[in-house]
Amino acid sequence: MATHSAPDLNTKALPMGGYGNAAIVFGSVTPTSGALASVYRPVRIPAGMTVTGLKINNDDLDTGGTAFAVKIGYSPVSPADGPVGDDDYFSAGTTILSAANLTDLRFDPIKFEKDVYVDFTVTLAAATFTSGDIIAIVTGDATGVK
Repeated sequence: MATHSAPDLNTKALPMGGYGNAAIVFGSVTPTSGALASVYRPVRIPAGMTVTGLKINNDDLDTGGTAFAVKIGYSPVSPADGPVGDDDYFSAGTTILSAANLTDLRFDPIKFEKDVYVDFTVTLAAATFTSGDIIAIVTGDATGVK
């Protein structure tokens, strides 16, 4: 029987504050159109956070269809400082905005050394757009910047 250890197993237990390093940031946006290439930014992720989870709670923004699609990624708050954005890191494509949903996205954890926005980029326009809320809840580990 073998023991398989993570390569960084003994370096992960970093000092933490008196209440731990767990962090949650959340935000909400209410778009006014569902046009192709529109970008919705519900939340800003602070520098020094390792993101381990992203939940989306949204209203039905396409009452006349089921194909209203977005990709979900991130972009730097200050493009000159980085990081390079990735417009589909969290989800390459999803139709969650076509109906009211609570969605838990799956992805590899990622640490941000600079502030970034969570971006929803419309890849297929809404058939019958209806304004509603998109709430993003980001969870992770706040260990600070290097």
